[in-house]
Amino acid sequence: MKRLHYGWAVCLAGTLLLFITMGTVSNGFSIYLPYILEQHGFTNSQTSFLVTLRCLVSFLAMLGIGVYYQKVSIRMGTGLAAACAGAAYWLYSAAETYPVFCLGAALSGFSYGLGSMIPVSILMNRWFVRRKALALSVCASGSSIATILLPPITTAMVEGQSMKTAFRIESIAIFALTGLIVLLLRSSPAEMGLPPYGGVPEEKAGQPESQGKSFGLPPRTWVLMACVSLFMGALANPGFSHLSVLFASEGFDSGVVAAIISGTGIMITLGKLLYGAVADRVGGCRSSLLFGGLLLGGHLLCCLAFLQSIPLCLATVLLLGVGYPIATIGPSVWAGDMCSQDQYPKTLRRFQVIYAGGALAFSSVPGILADHLGGYLPAYLLFSLLLALALCFLGVSYRRSRRMAR
Repeated sequence: MKRLHYGWAVCLAGTLLLFITMGTVSNGFSIYLPYILEQHGFTNSQTSFLVTLRCLVSFLAMLGIGVYYQKVSIRMGTGLAAACAGAAYWLYSAAETYPVFCLGAALSGFSYGLGSMIPVSILMNRWFVRRKALALSVCASGSSIATILLPPITTAMVEGQSMKTAFRIESIAIFALTGLIVLLLRSSPAEMGLPPYGGVPEEKAGQPESQGKSFGLPPRTWVLMACVSLFMGALANPGFSHLSVLFASEGFDSGVVAAIISGTGIMITLGKLLYGAVADRVGGCRSSLLFGGLLLGGHLLCCLAFLQSIPLCLATVLLLGVGYPIATIGPSVWAGDMCSQDQYPKTLRRFQVIYAGGALAFSSVPGILADHLGGYLPAYLLFSLLLALALCFLGVSYRRSRRMAR
């Protein structure tokens, strides 16, 4: 019987890592926002600022992630990143004042910034020669699994026990999973005297560089794509994080709100697989406009939450879930389509930085609008407008990039 390669154990560790650093820190925490707002008497702006602070710290952490992993191994660095999430939830459980919640949000930002897809991608690149994309997709599912599982569990604990108890139990669970990650994870196959899965990659030394044309994005296209990346960052992070308070503020029962968040998580998991398959078949432009259109429809339905219609909620979950992957996977597809291979790393890195900046810039906007306009519906009208503009800019950018490639 053939022995399973240890790379798959590392893949499991990567899945658990993203479950913690992206799932619990971002998507899982969103279910707590209505309870924090209600039980502690914070304003909508204060509650949204917790998301803003997390985004700010994670953005700064991403800027320094290269230096961080030069100082510590990936095994130790990801273990510390996951432990920060556990410490954040422990602080939330003990918090009686707003500054303590802010400290917890800052720690969760370190967890997200230092422990998300960047180290996981490095690990999969080291451990896998064959099936590297499969390994990455398995790891990426960790955050979606958290989105599916955590809302009903969290809601049941808060309603049945208390918010403090729910935070404390989830903190203990995060620390336990962190221990399992450190136990399973190895920074490279060499640490275990193993080749990567699929054999040792051969360096093609002396091979002449590609004779293909080198091209990047011209300045005008950069401006358009910067707007697209910025808007997508706003939609993928603040837009999703405030879904729970949107539906709660419009009178939906807490159990229905939890079902909406979990259902959206399920559809996001399926949407990731579907988006990749469609993009391979019809290309990045058509697939992005198609899935972007579905996401736009979902945001427009969010603006009808005041109707308290369950059928409309089901349609919203379907459209948002299938559409959201364009915001997370899209930048990689666009960079690959709009520039030559030698320009791809720089282009993608810039897209990702601007994307993170968009999440940061818009993180407090829903709460501010709610405080001034009486609810969260105006925020989702704004998100719908930004998404419509992003799709227009994306279409123009694809047309210009095709001309340049010719």
